Amino acid sequence: MDVQIKSQNIRLSDGLREYIEKRVNKLDRVNERITEAKFEIRQEKTHNPTQRFIAQFTIATPRSILRAEEKNTDAHAAIDLVTDKMARQIKRFHERKVHRSKRDAVNLGQLAAEQSLELLPASFEDDEETPNGGVVRSKRFPVLPMDTAEAIEQIELLGHDFFVFHNHETNQINVLYRRRDGQYGVLEPELA
Repeated sequence: MDVQIKSQNIRLSDGLREYIEKRVNKLDRVNERITEAKFEIRQEKTHNPTQRFIAQFTIATPRSILRAEEKNTDAHAAIDLVTDKMARQIKRFHERKVHRSKRDAVNLGQLAAEQSLELLPASFEDDEETPNGGVVRSKRFPVLPMDTAEAIEQIELLGHDFFVFHNHETNQINVLYRRRDGQYGVLEPELA
């Protein structure tokens, strides 16, 4: 796996880079074409000294994004924790993929969605700005065509509270969100 390694507020020594590459190479294969793999290690000044080093690992495939983030007092420990978490993400990704393939045969809607992925950019951008309006972070990412069940799988894999997706059944952008009771809701915007 070819991984882009970035650092922020920490010197990325050759030893640390080799340690990251060694840990990443021990991971299972994703069994899909990886469009982007990024590993970021950064040091932040926080009130909680146990969360000084933050390691974030993101793997993007044409159909899903796997992401893991861990914090620790030691950079090596944060790297170990985030690669272990990504290993669990990859295992869960494989299990769900096998379960889904057993559940249904090839769907023409999925085939059309996969063909339309060629039009999407292969990477996502993360711009950080601090304009006067109070927005401190802006993210750009490909919105993948999928159904609600696949969006639920993605929100579980990412561990987020919401997920933006293109619902190929309704041909609209939807937002899946996790409710306080643990269930899910879907926002279906309409132009007024």
